[in-house]
Amino acid sequence: MARIVIMGPAHPLRGGLATFNQRLCRQFLDEGHACSIFSFSLQYPSFLFPGTTQYSSDPAPENMEIHTVINSVNPFNWLATGEKLRKLRPDLIVVRYWLPFMGPALGTILRRVRKNRHTRIITIADNVIPHEKRPGDAVFTRYFLKSCDAFVTMSEKV
Repeated sequence: MARIVIMGPAHPLRGGLATFNQRLCRQFLDEGHACSIFSFSLQYPSFLFPGTTQYSSDPAPENMEIHTVINSVNPFNWLATGEKLRKLRPDLIVVRYWLPFMGPALGTILRRVRKNRHTRIITIADNVIPHEKRPGDAVFTRYFLKSCDAFVTMSEKV
């Protein structure tokens, strides 16, 4: 039995990434692994979020441990979350990467975790190269990617 942490959106956040992460967690649990999700307490500042709400009105998934701890814009939070995960020493972290904006937060957390010299880090990458390029995309993406051990891409053109 492996101890696995999924890092990325999950309930109470809504959307395809949250649903995917919860289904992946459920599969790991069904296969007998210990699995939890570290999700966002703040995923996007309101001025960056294009929709009406980031949150789902659906009930939380049953029998699933979801920690809403990652603040995408608070570097002190990144260090604290990384330290918590470093001490937890999961065997594997599966982290979602879909937007360069998340590179500094996720990259800093993972760099902290790597100091335990135990945890392997696999990224599921949806958009390594964003559809709409913005200043900083390449730097943020490179920073994040250097903190990972392996990658799974969701298409050939990421």
